[in-house]
Amino acid sequence: MRQVSSENLSLGLLNPEEKAQLKRRQRGGKLLYSLSLIPVILAVGLIGILLTTVFLDSFSWQVIELNNSGKAFKSSEANTWSAVIKADLAAQGQSQSEIEALFADKVELDKFAARNRVERVWLPKSIYGDEGGWRFILRNSRDKQVENLGLFEGRAELPRLASSLKDGQLLILHPWLNISFLNRNNSGKAWLAGLLTALVGSLWVIGLVIVISLPIGVGTAIYLEEYAAKNWFSQFIEVNLRNLAGVPSIVYGILGLYAFVRFLSFGPSILSAALTLSLLILPVIVIASREAIRSVPDSLRQASYGLGATKWQTVASVVLPNAVTGIVTGVILAVARALGETAPLLLVGGAGFVSQMPKNPLSSYSVLPTQIYSWIGAPDPSFDHVAAAGILVMMMLLIALYVVAFLSADALKNGNSLNDDF
Repeated sequence: MRQVSSENLSLGLLNPEEKAQLKRRQRGGKLLYSLSLIPVILAVGLIGILLTTVFLDSFSWQVIELNNSGKAFKSSEANTWSAVIKADLAAQGQSQSEIEALFADKVELDKFAARNRVERVWLPKSIYGDEGGWRFILRNSRDKQVENLGLFEGRAELPRLASSLKDGQLLILHPWLNISFLNRNNSGKAWLAGLLTALVGSLWVIGLVIVISLPIGVGTAIYLEEYAAKNWFSQFIEVNLRNLAGVPSIVYGILGLYAFVRFLSFGPSILSAALTLSLLILPVIVIASREAIRSVPDSLRQASYGLGATKWQTVASVVLPNAVTGIVTGVILAVARALGETAPLLLVGGAGFVSQMPKNPLSSYSVLPTQIYSWIGAPDPSFDHVAAAGILVMMMLLIALYVVAFLSADALKNGNSLNDDF
């Protein structure tokens, strides 16, 4: 016998007018589905363009005059920080004993490291032949930058740049995002600027924000959903929480300035920044946690009570394990927002230039958004490339936070399912 699908069977039960209406609805549904894909595709395309633009801006073609030996070293000649410095000093004519004396004196070596930076750059083989390729060079604060062009613009200008090279000048492709960029402090020279102080400052601030806001936010959500009476007061709190989630971040910056920096006398410190950002993301964490707790079926609570569990035992052993995924997702979104905030941190003392590493919660600080903001506003166009490298680092940090959080949520869910099996 011929198989009859359920769709054909249902169509067979309809009269011609009903069939026509059904087909019109199906065409309308397909059209609506197609239209709904347009903003998604547009958003993905715009994000791709943004990421591509930032990535390309993190490279530039430069013509430079090195103030030291002017040598570019192959990996076979020198491939570590100390080896490049020793090779360059030897090329300048310093003796082996002088070089060893510099490395033996920690104070002088730290001063030397503050003024100099080892870079891995690309020398075009079309110009340098066998001497081209990836090379190590030593740059310092007295180097001269003759030209600085974007990736595509510099590629098109290579013949002109090559013909205008003078003795002692190098034409290089400079990747601004490298190991030196990540392990150096900030500098007034673009090619010596690093992200270390801002990166450590962001980790300090975000770490304190999580420690402060996570227990308060989740605890508030548990109280409002599981313990608070459903009266006008709880409704008043819920309405205000939703309103606070939409308040502009600059308002929280003003509140943090007067409450933490001035009234409590914490000053422009990491603690002030963490408390301000905690106020900013607390409504988001509370709302997301409440929705996750509310999504747990009430039958699970009743089953727990039926087995003789107390209120807290039910919340801790039944409700929270089943709501942990939604809670973690809310925390991720909130922390991601806090990591990218600039305006409130500028008000509570987030500096764009800090040369010292933070040592405690009351230390002065710089964070990734304020550091990038200061680089973009710098008069030297070279800092635009530095800012692009900083944006890439911040995005990679956000991606790492998402991955760790989702892996943690998955591990918690798997652990809970194993406990249920036993």
